[in-house]
Amino acid sequence: MDAVIEYAMQTPDGAWRVEVVKRGRSRWYRIRHGENELDWLSIAAVHRVLDEAGIDLADLVETHGPADPPRGDARPGVA
Repeated sequence: MDAVIEYAMQTPDGAWRVEVVKRGRSRWYRIRHGENELDWLSIAAVHRVLDEAGIDLADLVETHGPADPPRGDARPGVA
């Protein structure tokens, strides 16, 4: 079973991206920043990472496209 990106938001400049990922009954968060990817995060961990980077979660905007740059065989909606 493939993981599916249910929702994604990013900073207005696209430098930071937060994804809500689901596989089966499991749901978690992923942060992408440049070539770095933090996976299997709780919402508390997302708040902590963004806070340490000086980013307010409220400043993120919804996005519908795939993460830049595409990785492997990533398809929109599939993580």
